[in-house]
Amino acid sequence: MIDKGLALSLLRVVQSSAERVEFGASATLRKFVTDSGIGLVQGEKVFFNEGHKERIRAWLNADNIDPDTPVDAWSRLGRAEALDIGPNEKWAGEAVRAQRIAIKALKGRPLLVDSQRIYLPPLANMEWSCTDALQYLRHDAVIVVENWEAFERIDDLKVDLSHVSTNPLILWRGGGAGSSVGTAMRFVEAYGRPVWSAPDYDPEGLAIASRLPHLVGVLAPQDNVLRRLLAESKLHSRYSQQLPGALASLEQATHPDVKRLWALVRASANALPQERLCPKP
Repeated sequence: MIDKGLALSLLRVVQSSAERVEFGASATLRKFVTDSGIGLVQGEKVFFNEGHKERIRAWLNADNIDPDTPVDAWSRLGRAEALDIGPNEKWAGEAVRAQRIAIKALKGRPLLVDSQRIYLPPLANMEWSCTDALQYLRHDAVIVVENWEAFERIDDLKVDLSHVSTNPLILWRGGGAGSSVGTAMRFVEAYGRPVWSAPDYDPEGLAIASRLPHLVGVLAPQDNVLRRLLAESKLHSRYSQQLPGALASLEQATHPDVKRLWALVRASANALPQERLCPKP
């Protein structure tokens, strides 16, 4: 079955003017030419004449895709509706879990849901729609955890959490195929409670922390411990790769925790993933 990326690229080709025969040689179109024998690749261009376009229309029809379907059609639909115009409900514009967040509480403490107190099993979390979570959660502070492993094993994180709250909400920052980063950030913005960041100790992690809404603090080991762990780290290349994209945010950061921790990371020229603070049992 044709994949969505290729289908969209081919729709752009067949819906172009009859006079247009030259297109950018994307990896998707290069592979299509190689696999199908339709079109011609020359350097950084791919050429499709009207005969090629007609063969592409037949190719799309064979996969139940109308060649006249607007390129942005799937972005406006849910999964059930997407089946009406294409071969796969997964082509819908928004992932099924796109508006959900992953949350939990610390060990032995409940999620405060309206008038209920919900105790989750060890290492478990709850996934919930952002809208409902905003309406019903009753925590007085939020800890935003950057990485999934540290979120899952938050009770093993070797950082003092006692000054944050007696029962903070633990929120995964999101990413990948699960809860989205954008949804988590919209949640903390709208929730309005004090936010604590539990980041990676590297340029990108601290830049992310500096941009969190309602940030009141960044969780970290004591400076002397973090300094030693950074010195022992072998991740100079990770530090170097992240630095160009994060530097502007870090230079503009005003939060004292971010500035202090950035000074330590910069002096070490190394990166320290937060998982290093979650020793395995």
